[in-house]
Amino acid sequence: MKYWVYFRTSFQNTLAYKADFIIFIIANMVFFFISFALWKNIYSASGATVINTYSLTQTITYYFVTSFIFRLDPTFSMYLNETIWNGNFTNDLIKPWNAVLVDIIYTLNELFLEIILYLPFCFFIFLVASQYISIASLANLIYFLVTVGLGIFLAISFYDIIHALCFYFGDQNANISLVSYIVAFLAGGVFPLAFLPEKLKNIFELLPFRFLFDVPANIYLGKLTTAEIFSAWGQMIFWITLFFTIFYFVYKTGIKKYTGTGR
Repeated sequence: MKYWVYFRTSFQNTLAYKADFIIFIIANMVFFFISFALWKNIYSASGATVINTYSLTQTITYYFVTSFIFRLDPTFSMYLNETIWNGNFTNDLIKPWNAVLVDIIYTLNELFLEIILYLPFCFFIFLVASQYISIASLANLIYFLVTVGLGIFLAISFYDIIHALCFYFGDQNANISLVSYIVAFLAGGVFPLAFLPEKLKNIFELLPFRFLFDVPANIYLGKLTTAEIFSAWGQMIFWITLFFTIFYFVYKTGIKKYTGTGR
């Protein structure tokens, strides 16, 4: 019950900063339309109907879907590093709740608000590019949403490790930003991994980050079988467990170094 109250209260607080979210959403939308124009020209100039197993419609749909997933990327909605660095983490430690859990709840709050604010923009994108955007089957849509949900916790568990390094090395904000751009590239947030050279693609597919963008988008497109989807979920649960275990160790040993004085 106390966590539900925290969720509701923090969501109301987040509503006060809608402008920041809208700026990011507009930037995200601009990226989609740039990609849309670029790939239309590439397919048109090459005369190809299919590039690396993707038709033009599938490629544009991929970018449409990843623009939605970007709004559920928790990278810049996590504040553990900031609260440790400025000393506000002490407030969460002395309150009758789990300090890490409330940080995750706050992150989910921001993501929930981002999706609500993004829906009108998403509808606008669909209206403009509807002839190039395919609609997933109901089954694939459900599989897609489950995969995106697991992806949120995969990203949180991974980035929490970097946030916890603040206990040891101070502010990690620059590192978090740098890693987030690298992860977006490795995950297929910039273009489908299928467009990479075969050897490079095989390396990228060994990493867990493809489950954040490339795999969910391809599930939406119907490119994965049910067996492959279930296999992906199993692998995601494995990586989430591994990352949270590493984070727990880093957090538990790091908190012993925490002074609470802030910067």
